[in-house]
Amino acid sequence: MPDASEHSTNSPSSGFRTVLGLYLGVLVAGVAASVAATQQVSDAVLAAVFAGGLVTGAIFGIVAARVDADLPIRLGRSRRRRALLYLPGIPGLLGAAAVASSWSPVASPFVATASSLSLLVLGYVLGGVARTEYVETMTAGGPVDTWGWTPPGGGKVDAFLAVAWLSIALVNTVGGNWTAAAVWLLIALGWIVAGGLEGRWQTPWGSDPEIRVYEDGLVKRRPFTKTFVPWDEVSHVRLHEDELVLDRGLFDVRLERSELDELEAVRETIERQFEAVGTNARSVP
Repeated sequence: MPDASEHSTNSPSSGFRTVLGLYLGVLVAGVAASVAATQQVSDAVLAAVFAGGLVTGAIFGIVAARVDADLPIRLGRSRRRRALLYLPGIPGLLGAAAVASSWSPVASPFVATASSLSLLVLGYVLGGVARTEYVETMTAGGPVDTWGWTPPGGGKVDAFLAVAWLSIALVNTVGGNWTAAAVWLLIALGWIVAGGLEGRWQTPWGSDPEIRVYEDGLVKRRPFTKTFVPWDEVSHVRLHEDELVLDRGLFDVRLERSELDELEAVRETIERQFEAVGTNARSVP
């Protein structure tokens, strides 16, 4: 499989720079506000510290993305590296709000909780954007074939959950429980954002979801993100009832007939490319 760094000729997209700036801005702001809270400062000072940290971190993120053109590629090609983006938000979500609440009755727990949840949401978005840039470097040529695709999920269940979480946030806001309101609001927003990125919500924005077969692998194109499955990670291609399965350990790719109108054609093309890669690999001395 070719090295992504060989294809990296353009600077990171404006979308990656923006999301990285937001992510680092919230990270720096949350840490700065947590430190300030231990000094028993007023809520006004705490808000000023948070705002200053947000701007500082955002500027640093945008500059870092401009200086290091390969940053999204290195981040996007590794599932482990993308998972690390969630780590800053986890300890804050579990403990920062409880610790900070002993110093300020309102602002500290609210800021700590909101920052932690925002980092989780932004980490997910940043990982998706980076992965998409990596996919674009790996698929510089045109696809062998393309089919329209309906990503799974969405519908009434997803909409009900989003409305339910927003309603809980509203109830807590009316009751003056700002920390709980922030939790449920950001959970709802995270669910909505994830649904938009993954194509579960049908919106007029973004690209039409597609399944694309390339010489090097398969691409799932969602409205705002892409995922790439190289053939050398696939051990077997099989059709199980009404589901096309690409076996790859814990991360199998499954495409149901309800998602693709031409499942057999997709299977034939995938098998042809998969077998061609295997034949070429065996022919190399």
